[in-house]
Amino acid sequence: MKTRTPISLFPFLSVLLSTMGILSFLAITFMLIARQNQGQAATQTVREIKWVGAPEYVRPVLVECRSDGVRYHPPKGRPVVIPYTSLLGEMERLKQLDQSIRRQLGPGAESFQVWLMMKTVIQNDPVLAGGFIRRMHDLEMENLRWRRSQGQESYPIMLIYPDGVKTFDLASLLLETATRLKVGLEPMLEGWRLPFGNMAGQGGPPAS
Repeated sequence: MKTRTPISLFPFLSVLLSTMGILSFLAITFMLIARQNQGQAATQTVREIKWVGAPEYVRPVLVECRSDGVRYHPPKGRPVVIPYTSLLGEMERLKQLDQSIRRQLGPGAESFQVWLMMKTVIQNDPVLAGGFIRRMHDLEMENLRWRRSQGQESYPIMLIYPDGVKTFDLASLLLETATRLKVGLEPMLEGWRLPFGNMAGQGGPPAS
């Protein structure tokens, strides 16, 4: 009698169900908000984003997900626009780095080891310099230093517009591949925009 080797689909199914759940949540949220605004003319509305009830040591960092890419609002300075095509290039580069790291560590490498080596590689990689994942990497390293010095911790909040779901999906994959950052989600309606200087220390038009 032939024996069958059991095949486990974990963690593939876990990741798939998680992604489906997030997308379903966004779809329902956009639908409900759109119904409330049905019949109203599409106008530009300034929305100030605040995190009510957040611990004093937590500093929200906003990331707008739009059809053309992300708009990253750093803790200090002007917002930075990172095109969708640049995000695709960063994803390809991360795949190369991930494969190289896993070859060096061998088949028994643990996820923590891969993450640790990824931190070192990203820091010195010229292709990723100035991009989205390098900025998120810098935030993560600042958070690690905060835990030693009891300073302020940055918490990215993804602002997802109806036409930016694809961008959010790609940005999330980048974060999962290269960082261990915890992020928040906030659905946005088309026509909503952030005021310059929404967070302390910001101001001025977006920088490309």
